[in-house]
Amino acid sequence: MKVEKLIADELQCMFLEGQLQDFKEDYINFLTRKLWIGEISVNDLIKEEPKIKDKVSDAVSRISFSSIKRDTIIE
Repeated sequence: MKVEKLIADELQCMFLEGQLQDFKEDYINFLTRKLWIGEISVNDLIKEEPKIKDKVSDAVSRISFSSIKRDTIIE
């Protein structure tokens, strides 16, 4: 599965768990859909939407990657 899909899913989980209270549901849905369909990469998302950067980092740390190092995902 692509990294973008994993992060999109994790951001949705974080929203449902109440960890993204500073963000509206429509905004999270919009961003995660763009990630899921491949319209935007993780790095591009962070550049275009800097206010979500910390939450994307949190999502990455929650995901256990077997063959991908965190440094290759977020600069």
